[in-house]
Amino acid sequence: MKTLKNITDSKKEMSREDILKYLHLLNDKLKQINKKGEVSIVGGAVMCLCFESRPATFDIDAIYQPTAIIDELVREIACENNIQVTWLNDICYQFLSDHGEFKLYHNFSHLKIYTAVPEYMLAMKCLSGRLYNQNEVDDIEFLLKLLSIKSVQDVNEIIKKFFPEEMMKLSVESFIKEVLE
Repeated sequence: MKTLKNITDSKKEMSREDILKYLHLLNDKLKQINKKGEVSIVGGAVMCLCFESRPATFDIDAIYQPTAIIDELVREIACENNIQVTWLNDICYQFLSDHGEFKLYHNFSHLKIYTAVPEYMLAMKCLSGRLYNQNEVDDIEFLLKLLSIKSVQDVNEIIKKFFPEEMMKLSVESFIKEVLE
């Protein structure tokens, strides 16, 4: 029998197809209880879904409503599919900007999916400063090319649009200089 403990212990990567499958299942469960929901996705899941710049991610970082209902449905989907209970989580809320920008990605019958726009993704990834993580480095490099960024000043202007400029880490600024040279 599947329990939350052994599902929590299994951390598997999710492909683009997996992400879409689980979001479809979430929509179906919302439909069963006649509730509507919204999920605004950031992070690696956006890189997989929108840009197809990486093959997989470990989870879907998002903010969503109604929180308590979606949390319960996420646990159900995890149990039924033998995936981690954090496959969809809102841990990222503390790193989001009040000025974040999202666009509609898909409108299911009972679930609207939004994804962070590329500029917002770049700002968040630069501020996270996780240059020890190759996925993060690759994501930043991809976004710099996608946005045709030519200078550190261009990056700083994007960051200022969403966050106070003093939040940018010097290590990221040095990294961006290297990438652009």
